[in-house]
Amino acid sequence: MVLVSGHSGAGKSTLVKHLKNSLKGRDIRFICGKFDQLEQAKPLSAIDSALSEYSNDIVRQGQQKILQVRESIIEAINTDVGVLTETFPCLSKIVGKPTTAPTEVHFIAAQHRFKFIFQLFIRAIASLSDPLV
Repeated sequence: MVLVSGHSGAGKSTLVKHLKNSLKGRDIRFICGKFDQLEQAKPLSAIDSALSEYSNDIVRQGQQKILQVRESIIEAINTDVGVLTETFPCLSKIVGKPTTAPTEVHFIAAQHRFKFIFQLFIRAIASLSDPLV
């Protein structure tokens, strides 16, 4: 994961668009999300935006791709998928609605759990055969 930061008008969006265009035609999935000041109260809004782009791309590829990605995600995080879909509802397009809600834990434990599950999720959707940038 790469985070690009800087002052307004510094060219961050242009840099990201240039990188995305330079990767076109390669077998690489490039997703990006932009922090929106109007959604600053929503935690992880830029990551949510990027995952929404990812989810829509997977859905556009059809049912076979959805099933393939769903299987990879469920294999990696199993019943904890609700931790992700609670934060990133767009992922429900791929994994469906979780049947159980995440177990309530202390906020520090919840942060650690989220970070761990998010890492497992990224490993599940990115591979040498299907790289994610």
